[in-house]
Amino acid sequence: MFSQAFHTIEASINYLKEQHQVKKIFLIGHSMGSRMASAYLAATPQHGINGFVGIGMRNNGDHPLDAGENLGKVSLPVLDLFGDGGNHKDFYHAKDRSHLISDLYKQQMVKNANHRFTQHQNEMIEAVINWLKIH
Repeated sequence: MFSQAFHTIEASINYLKEQHQVKKIFLIGHSMGSRMASAYLAATPQHGINGFVGIGMRNNGDHPLDAGENLGKVSLPVLDLFGDGGNHKDFYHAKDRSHLISDLYKQQMVKNANHRFTQHQNEMIEAVINWLKIH
């Protein structure tokens, strides 16, 4: 599963750079997609990505599923976006990653948002757009 995800991410980066001359590429993932993306970034130091937005990331699971472990190995701008609603798992996983907060690594909580950001999609989109504007 992860090897295919890595291949897809790399193919997408190459396509954007080679076919469309895109200079700045940001990777965005939600839930398992954010975990796969964080694993890719940790395993591929020459990834060509300018920043990463992880939405509803989780830290549990064996390697390479732990987003907290993965993101501790990357040095690029990161927006860690999560909600505190629903079953609160995203909130607690984000809290476990709070030691990563730095000039590059930002966390942002969307109040009352569940894992899927049900009825909070606009706040999620606004947070991502605002973060992208400064990067």
